[in-house]
Amino acid sequence: LLLLDLALLAKVDRVSIGTLVGVDALMIVTGLVGALSHTPLARYTWWLFSTICMIVVLYFLATSLRAAAKERGPEVASTFNTLTALVLVLWTAYPILWIIGTEGAGVVGLGIETLLFMVLDVT
Repeated sequence: LLLLDLALLAKVDRVSIGTLVGVDALMIVTGLVGALSHTPLARYTWWLFSTICMIVVLYFLATSLRAAAKERGPEVASTFNTLTALVLVLWTAYPILWIIGTEGAGVVGLGIETLLFMVLDVT
């Protein structure tokens, strides 16, 4: 819903919204497949694919949608830029936490990982 809200704020066309939401859904599904995979190679491969999808979404926000928001005026552009910056920072933490957490390298224990994911989800 967050991406849909940003797309509606920028007033982009339905094709752009569909692309954005579709790549986001692909990111989520491939992350789930990675978490459910049994071998490290499969987990890391799906993690990489999910992360690439995330980068595509963030790039789309930072370029096409930002340009569309700018055309709507300085107030909309400012709001869009603030929200997009927040998304960029918070979403970047997800693949990092996944890779160091129990699904990835196991550097961070399950309790800390769960707490950090919870904070990211609430924020």
